[in-house]
Amino acid sequence: MSWRAERVRLADVARIEEALGCPEPLAWALVRRGLADPAEARAFLDSDGPLDPPEAIPGIAEAADRVVRAVERGEPIVVHGDYDCDGITATAILVRALEGRGARARPFLPSRFTDGYGVAESTVERLAEEGCRLLVCVDCGTTAVGPLTRARELGMDAIVCDHHLAGGVRPPAILANPALGRGTEVLPAAAGVAFKLVQAVAARMDGDRLAPAPEEALDLVALATVADAVPLLGENRRLVARGLAALRREPRPGIAALCRAAGISPRAADARTLGWQIAPAINAAGRMSHPERALELLLAEPGPAADALAEELWALNLERREVEQRVTAEAIALIEAFPEEDRQADALVAAGSGWHEGVVGIVASRLVERFGRPAIVITDLGDRAKGSGRSLPGVDLHGLVGGAAGTLRRWGGHAGAVGLELAPADIGRFRRELALAAVGARASIARARVRRVDAIAGVHDLDLRTAEALEAMAPFGAGNPEVRLLIPAAAVAGAGTAGTDGRHLTLRLRGGGAHARAVGFGMGERVEAIDAERRHDAIVQLGVDRWQELVGPKVVLEALEPVEPARRPLPGMCAQACDIACPSRAGSGELRALVAASERPPAAPEPDPPPALRDRRGRGAAVAAVAALAGADGGVVAVVGDVARRRAALEEALEPARLGAERAVIGGSRCELGALAARMAGAPGAPVVAMVEYERLPDLELPPDAHVVLLDPPWDAGALAWAVARASGRTLHPVYGDDEIALAERLAEERWDLRPAAAAVWTALRDGRPRAWGPALEAELLGDGPAIRPPAAVARALAALAEVGLVRVDDQGLQALPEAGRRDLDAAPAARAAAERLREVRGFLAHALTLDLRVPAVPLEDGQPAAR
Repeated sequence: MSWRAERVRLADVARIEEALGCPEPLAWALVRRGLADPAEARAFLDSDGPLDPPEAIPGIAEAADRVVRAVERGEPIVVHGDYDCDGITATAILVRALEGRGARARPFLPSRFTDGYGVAESTVERLAEEGCRLLVCVDCGTTAVGPLTRARELGMDAIVCDHHLAGGVRPPAILANPALGRGTEVLPAAAGVAFKLVQAVAARMDGDRLAPAPEEALDLVALATVADAVPLLGENRRLVARGLAALRREPRPGIAALCRAAGISPRAADARTLGWQIAPAINAAGRMSHPERALELLLAEPGPAADALAEELWALNLERREVEQRVTAEAIALIEAFPEEDRQADALVAAGSGWHEGVVGIVASRLVERFGRPAIVITDLGDRAKGSGRSLPGVDLHGLVGGAAGTLRRWGGHAGAVGLELAPADIGRFRRELALAAVGARASIARARVRRVDAIAGVHDLDLRTAEALEAMAPFGAGNPEVRLLIPAAAVAGAGTAGTDGRHLTLRLRGGGAHARAVGFGMGERVEAIDAERRHDAIVQLGVDRWQELVGPKVVLEALEPVEPARRPLPGMCAQACDIACPSRAGSGELRALVAASERPPAAPEPDPPPALRDRRGRGAAVAAVAALAGADGGVVAVVGDVARRRAALEEALEPARLGAERAVIGGSRCELGALAARMAGAPGAPVVAMVEYERLPDLELPPDAHVVLLDPPWDAGALAWAVARASGRTLHPVYGDDEIALAERLAEERWDLRPAAAAVWTALRDGRPRAWGPALEAELLGDGPAIRPPAAVARALAALAEVGLVRVDDQGLQALPEAGRRDLDAAPAARAAAERLREVRGFLAHALTLDLRVPAVPLEDGQPAAR
């Protein structure tokens, strides 16, 4: 799985978390989306700021003046829309507003099958014959130079309320199009432009007149904005939020009827409801029949007629799904059968004979999801071929098609979607030219295929509090996608399926003592491949599940991949595990030196300045916490009790390549100090993920900007003092929980319960043969497994055996004394000292979660306090 978390400053995350009082995942998400300022973040979450004035869109004022004149003069007006959801809703908004103000207005929606896309010259001529004097084009018309020129010749004025891009010659019309005035990043839907026109008309006409308020159309603006995948940022976000509120409060009769037909509650509607259920049913009319049926539904009064229309549209939607699934399967099979060169192209073109032209756009979206590249689907209709394309976020498909438009008869659209028409004989040439044009976009396509993660979290974060906090970032859609949480190296259990034919995957994510149910929609076929013995990276979306009176978190899987063993060596990390053959070990003589050495660390200096503290103890997500911090400024140094037992976490769950860091460093107590220091130094300023033992802290200077994480608890006050000292001027993050404390207790027993170590030493030496100090003796005593026995524990066991007369230790080496007979190991001072040390450590660990770390909170930056 390819994912990426943008590196951001922890100071910004802490500031947002403190100012908003929000869960940490929301703070990471806001900062990664450019909202590091608390005031801006609050404004975004509130989503109720003022709307821009209508005249901010170029041409709106002139268009409103012309509409008012037409209404006052009684001129016949035709609102010419499009056959998709945006065009249908924009038409409904204008027709309702004009009729409510006494205009002689009527709609015209073209048929995809007989009229084609956009404004046709034949349509203009027919409308002129019927007496139209003002043609208002919504969601079309920007490129209709010929037809609107003909309209002018026939005595019609034209207004174009559109949001599509256009180059070259403009039509002879009043153009109200935000794309012509302020770039292309955050444009409204065409329904949004129509709403602005209604606002401007109302400001000029209403006065004391009783007329429908422009705000009555906000539900349709929200529906179109989500359906047309325009960015849900800025004013678009505010429009959708207000429209959803209106829909939940009092849905218009047609929408209420459609919700009944679909079996959904308007009161629980969100952007996903609009995009996945209501909009597809509106679109189904234009795809499978005629868009006028959907327009009638949106303008319907309460009663049986609305219900009948809703049932008709829902049936069309179900039919559309069946056709879409068939065409999608055929298109995928076609692409997979392509020659290698075409199959690996940076942009795909799939063409089939007789494919339903009403579903080619949806099928193109499915191909983008499947292959991770822009895709265009074309249906060969015999005398002509018609196609629709979809793109990846950040990849300008309009520009790509523009570079391959030599064969096209007609085409248009925007960065994310295009429509086109060409001769069937030219499809092959168009495919080749588009592939060539897409070569230049290869880097942006590769970037778009990487899943951007908003926050790295633990299973314990998948709770209702976090879900409700993340819900404040809604409405979600293009430009403001649902928040992605990465749960790194989670355990999975209880994998099964749900839904018709087992289409959906269900399982439990587990980690740090917490668990959460999750569902992967459409992922049911993967159930047999899930290995419950392996850890998995899970990318999830967290929402709120409301069912009758029950409320809880809803975890939706977007991706689930087993954590692959890391390639060794990782960048900057020693190549070999912590065994006897490691070339970076301290070397021969280690045991001899340890026999008489004191283990207690030297006195730690006073930290100056003291570190900031972010206390995350007891949350059950220690590894996730380290992974999250690896995406912050400066990288992370995880302090552990025993590298030999913990390095697997660095090699898998914390592998730098998966966390955006550039190097990895392992620093066990047996590592040779010079080699370790060189690896720690590395390339200046390069983000690092490091793992070091508490015993190394007195000997090492850590990277100057690294975050110091206590992944395991310290064994005593001395180790804690050195951790605080080394975190001086940095941020200290204690993250250990019950699992890490239990591991620390087991490691303490290995080091200070001398009986297992003494038994192993005696077994190695009991033949009574003298052994000389050196590598061979160390290998014999320490073992040659993936993790050697703790040298300090072996040294203590040797000392205790010597004290009771079972082993002779001198400058030359060791020798067991079997003739000494049985002796009581507990009588040895070394054994009693070790037992006392173990008792002290157990007592210290018993209070590890409540221990006062005595680290004052200090400002992280700009006077903002560190979060506790």
